[in-house]
Amino acid sequence: MSGKILHRKIGASHILKPKGNVRVAHGPALNRFIEQLGDSSALDSVIIDLSDAETLDSTVLGFLAKIAITTSARFGFKPTLLFGHEDIHRILDSMGFQEIFVVLKGLPGAETHMAELIADQISEDSLRSQVLDAHKTLMQLNAENQLRFCDLVGALETELEQSQQSAVH
Repeated sequence: MSGKILHRKIGASHILKPKGNVRVAHGPALNRFIEQLGDSSALDSVIIDLSDAETLDSTVLGFLAKIAITTSARFGFKPTLLFGHEDIHRILDSMGFQEIFVVLKGLPGAETHMAELIADQISEDSLRSQVLDAHKTLMQLNAENQLRFCDLVGALETELEQSQQSAVH
């Protein structure tokens, strides 16, 4: 099953519902959502419902962590994260998400009046930069994540630097 991310805003509350296989290609849409959250003047709640998500890659996990960090820093509360599958819960637990989210068991299927988050097309370098930032966010959560993603972050930094140097020449 391919993935998508549904969104609904109710007053000053946001609900995100990733469905299926949610991967790096969804990063730009999540990045735009985070920017919009940061620009909000009021926010009552953020609920991320993963009950219909089958897989989440580490880039998406990094963006979810950024949502929690933005919400906490800007509005002073932890967002709620609902999981459905136990394997997703194990991943969330291993990443340290219980420190930055209220994590609860959710029920699959609810998606009334939700629209899909869509992002504009971005360059490969912009996407690489967003992926790098998402993984750096995960690394900040705990020492295990720092070890888990240090090689990937180093490789992405090198690729980005090489790409920027070749663009100058």
